[in-house]
Amino acid sequence: MAVIEVDSRNFDDVLRENESVIVEFWAEWCAPCKKLKPIIDRLAEEFSEIVFARFNVAEGSQIPNRYGVSAIPTLIFFRNGKPVDVVIGVMPENELRRKVEEFLEIWR
Repeated sequence: MAVIEVDSRNFDDVLRENESVIVEFWAEWCAPCKKLKPIIDRLAEEFSEIVFARFNVAEGSQIPNRYGVSAIPTLIFFRNGKPVDVVIGVMPENELRRKVEEFLEIWR
């Protein structure tokens, strides 16, 4: 499944309508975000049972502030609308894949 774009208008709906969501907080000007983007795109294709979403922090600060996002890229793992894990910065693809697998295993 492709990564979906979320903003302040649809963010809460995406969390409410999906059991497992990973949101990437990013910005166009962020070099580490550009490095992370293709990794997230590949993981989204691999793990179809998770909704992967991107929130551009330049579009508004209310949602990032709600979850304490103070650096980008930040990934927040949500289960049933509640944050259960956070990754700040870029990590190697194999490590992030393991993190996603753990996220799924814990909640199965």
